[in-house]
Amino acid sequence: DVVAVAAAARQVRLTVDARRRRTGVGARLGAGPGASQEFHDHRAYAAGDDPRHLDWRVYARSDQLLLRRFRVEVSPRLEVLMDGSASMAISPVKSALAASLTALFITLAESAGARCAAWVMATATANARPQRLDGAGREAWRARLSSLVCAGAAGLEAAPPPLLPGADRYLISDGLCPAGAAAVVARLAQGAGRVCLIQVLTRTEREPTPVGAVRLVDVEGSAQDVVLDAAACAAYRARFAKHQEGWVAALSGRGPGVVTCVAEDGFDAALRSLRLAGVVEAAQ
Repeated sequence: DVVAVAAAARQVRLTVDARRRRTGVGARLGAGPGASQEFHDHRAYAAGDDPRHLDWRVYARSDQLLLRRFRVEVSPRLEVLMDGSASMAISPVKSALAASLTALFITLAESAGARCAAWVMATATANARPQRLDGAGREAWRARLSSLVCAGAAGLEAAPPPLLPGADRYLISDGLCPAGAAAVVARLAQGAGRVCLIQVLTRTEREPTPVGAVRLVDVEGSAQDVVLDAAACAAYRARFAKHQEGWVAALSGRGPGVVTCVAEDGFDAALRSLRLAGVVEAAQ
């Protein structure tokens, strides 16, 4: 929804951390990476981080593994990775919300004067190359986004695009990756600044209800006949909760974590969720 995205972009901005706001340094995302190695702060170590940046003095005092962050990470590049697998188009409202959220992040980055790279993660096979959305002007990426056809099963598990160290990365996906969150984060979050999963789900994906005998068709593969009764729904909820815990654990210490948006609730509800999670904040 072009109108809704434009209105939201006037109301919010990408979150600026407290120290940058307090000092006035990098009051918005910079147009390029910092040139200095001035110390900024610490963040928790996560699997895949460069151990050369561990602060061993802090470890000696507290047994905590913390990374030293420098000014280059204060004004990072923004990278948006949109899931282009078939499951994202399981319903029109789901694909529309994913596209609107992708458009919002690109628009906010442009408004902030940030360097932004937006990609659709391969839509056919695991070996397909990601499609670059931005880079040729606003109308070009809007046209590419509006004409996007989601297909295949790869999604976030596809071969990643070229990613730059220090970038803040936003993954727009349902997060329903067979390989699990840890494997996805290990590939897509290496060397990143903040990493966040903006999870777009339908109500049924989040909370199925008993409907009796049905034929379940996996849009990314097979089909089978099942009885979707209360027991089956309970088993699904248990597996889904475990899957979500995997995402939370994999993204721990990397920023806002997981922000779940229900497709049927619409764009405004998703925007409120982003604000509550600290992904965006009120524009001034």
